[in-house]
Amino acid sequence: MRHYNHPRRASLLTQNFLRIGYWAWQGYLDFDRGIVAISSEVDLLDDSDYREGILEPSLNFRYIPHVQLSIYLEEWLVPRQSIDPILAAVVNYQPETELILAVESGVNLDICWCQNLKISPPNCSQSPILQYPV
Repeated sequence: MRHYNHPRRASLLTQNFLRIGYWAWQGYLDFDRGIVAISSEVDLLDDSDYREGILEPSLNFRYIPHVQLSIYLEEWLVPRQSIDPILAAVVNYQPETELILAVESGVNLDICWCQNLKISPPNCSQSPILQYPV
């Protein structure tokens, strides 16, 4: 049974939001619509190994363009009836104000459609504290 740690999920998103927004906007500019995928060698949402004060695992970020998204989801064994709504969301999200995020967590894939953002993806991309290569 999987034990979700909501503080850990919130921490993952808040501590990395500028970086997530950066990848979302740069990916959109380079490839059009798609999703930002975050992965790690550890399950990012399982709290069984979570301890206060322990450093979070290193994260890997990448952008999956819409044209490659179906293959990506099939590799994660997402059922066809679930793939179609995800593809529709990617076609319909507003890249200037929203983003779609995939968290690869252990053997699970969690997809989030982030709306009503306090900082837009274009603004994340312009942040002076970001110095990540594209």
